[in-house]
Amino acid sequence: MKKIIRFLTFNGVFFIPAIILSVMLWNEYNDSISEGKLKPDDIDRLYTFDEGNRVIGITFDHVPMTQMTASMYDTKTKQKLRSWTSGSYSFDEMSATIQGKQLLLASKSPAEELEIYNYFPDDDRKELVKKRLTIPSFLNSNTYQWNGRMIFSGGSEETALLLGELKDGKFLLHNLNEEDLPARPARIEPVMNTFNGQTRIPIFEVTLKNDQKAFVSAISDDNDRLSIYVANEDDQFSIMGDAVEKQIRQDIGKEQEMAVDVEREYPTRARLVKADGELGEVVPTPEPVYQTKVYQLNNEEVLIAGSTEEDDAKGKLTGFIYNHNTGNAASVDPIFNSLSFKSLEDSGLSFHKNLESTSLYYAYNNQSTGVYDMDSKKMNEWTAADMVAMENADPSHEKSFDSFKGYVLEGGALVLNWVIWIAIPLLLLAVVFILPPILRVISRKKFSKGETLTAEIVTIEETGSYLNEQPVVRILLRFLHEGKRIEKTVKTVVSYVQMPRPGQQILIHYHPEKQKVTLLKEGDEVREKKPEMINGAVLKKVESYGMVGRGHVVLLTFEDNRESYPIPAVQAAGFAFKEGEKADLMRINGQLKMVAYGDEIMNRSGKDVTVTGTVLRAQTFPIALHDHTPVLLDLSISYDGKSVQRTVSQFIPSHMTVEPGTTIQIQTKHEDLDKELALVNEKQGSATITSVSFTGVVGNLPLATIHADRNGIQYEIQQTIDPITGVMPGDECWIAYNERTHQALIIKYASI
Repeated sequence: MKKIIRFLTFNGVFFIPAIILSVMLWNEYNDSISEGKLKPDDIDRLYTFDEGNRVIGITFDHVPMTQMTASMYDTKTKQKLRSWTSGSYSFDEMSATIQGKQLLLASKSPAEELEIYNYFPDDDRKELVKKRLTIPSFLNSNTYQWNGRMIFSGGSEETALLLGELKDGKFLLHNLNEEDLPARPARIEPVMNTFNGQTRIPIFEVTLKNDQKAFVSAISDDNDRLSIYVANEDDQFSIMGDAVEKQIRQDIGKEQEMAVDVEREYPTRARLVKADGELGEVVPTPEPVYQTKVYQLNNEEVLIAGSTEEDDAKGKLTGFIYNHNTGNAASVDPIFNSLSFKSLEDSGLSFHKNLESTSLYYAYNNQSTGVYDMDSKKMNEWTAADMVAMENADPSHEKSFDSFKGYVLEGGALVLNWVIWIAIPLLLLAVVFILPPILRVISRKKFSKGETLTAEIVTIEETGSYLNEQPVVRILLRFLHEGKRIEKTVKTVVSYVQMPRPGQQILIHYHPEKQKVTLLKEGDEVREKKPEMINGAVLKKVESYGMVGRGHVVLLTFEDNRESYPIPAVQAAGFAFKEGEKADLMRINGQLKMVAYGDEIMNRSGKDVTVTGTVLRAQTFPIALHDHTPVLLDLSISYDGKSVQRTVSQFIPSHMTVEPGTTIQIQTKHEDLDKELALVNEKQGSATITSVSFTGVVGNLPLATIHADRNGIQYEIQQTIDPITGVMPGDECWIAYNERTHQALIIKYASI
């Protein structure tokens, strides 16, 4: 008690500024709660999906930089579910479509690249576009709708012309530079009237570098391929349109039985398009529709909207969904109750319907959005005011601990001063009452992680500083951890009487995660860290990162108990990692290693043995994967008084180098090592590889069964091979062989 009174007597002055700033901060927080509530004018776009169970509100904020916020709401509970924020292009452009139960929104990133976000009814959002497509100007002028699909035209940093296609919930990127064209594509633009239903398939006109024309389908076939028609010299689409359309329709393999277009003369009714492209009879709707606007919905249905009278001033809005395959037309008048004739001319009005669904959706800028169920005849709509009500009812806009925490995390001058003046008395309290027991706990747990290693003193030099009349020295240490040579510098106080010397071996504690070295002294308690085995992890994804030598650099992602384990590897020529197969993994000191891959390898019997190899030669390749670089090593391995040379590849941290003399550890089976050491002392000579097959991977080296021909005699080789150098039929390799058993061992690869 006396200690607390003494503390308040001498340090209570520090609480006065803290109390004053706390009152000021609370008042400003109250004001921010009121000012931070959403207003109808803040809403920029509204979209509904999932049969009206979900509504998305989009806002664009240009201060301090342009960003887009998407907020999802549950229309039944009237509650906000989740928000996402991302960077956005300065112009607030956006295009939308509904495919299945997913809402897909396309926009431009700050780097002017296409971004497509996929919104799911389970309150999740994923970015759909992985390969970037640069939009050269405005998004709206390079985005096209076709039967529920979205098509984008643009380019890449490599000046390639690209077409993006969003269909069936997936994004396809078509590189026109990779197509079989007489010259490089230089410019692309849509062929007039092919996107409004007048032709069966939308078409782009591509101008090649040699001024020749090519015509490309804007949609792909079932195999995700485009159709291309190359024109002769200066032929234009207007001259040869029938031939182009005929070929493209044959290539794509899909077409509408009847396309629908609007007549150009008053009263602009919807008419069927005949096979020759001319307008035919008026679309047979139950009631006539004038001043018509046609919206393509999917491969079979269009929405025909317009006036019930020739003079739209006397009529009212009406609409029908017409199926050109069945010839049926169904009224959807309720969806137009909140719309006007003027809104039909607005490009911000869009309609969406999946063929198998009875839900017809609409979105109209920032004014309203809704869904009409054609079976129940029920119409549900939401306005910007509805979004505001749901948003402002969210707890983040009410006084609460979470909203106050969010306000503090936003920072500001007042918050900074308040934090400082709160921290000062709390820090004083901590020093007096809290810090001593914490230091005692830290001291006990100091060596609870990491491991004890032996290090060699490389150099030692005095810093010129002294502590208690003892010199402070800087020691450069060298030690091995998981086969890698590491050098670290530490400072410590030493005695002139017991001055360490270069070459001396000392004990250290190494924390691999923090990469921290601590010199051990008598009385320190440490614990050895055992490796963690992860047996039967399933390979979920294989990602390619280019070639090194004959091998293919890949990133393997394994999963076990919902945890992912990424491991870089080199895939040998003739061998392929396959998704769904299993592997045994090992994690030690935070490092992941593959112990065995493939059922035959994982189930092999025999004793595992770890041997040490000395690096004779190292070749590093200029490729980085998860901050690791592949390196090709020639090793000298000694075991039981015998030695053998091996060529292996490993991944090491990019900032490290492996020099001759470095030692690394190799894992193998005892019987394999004995066999290898026995064969290396047999006769040696060149042989021609006749066949190579693989059974799996041991460590990071594929295990191969190889047949080689030497002077007409076939020898069988069973050994792990280096995937970078690789072994292929036709190679001339140097082998050690046994003439009696016809077993052999590759001593030197052909590619070395």
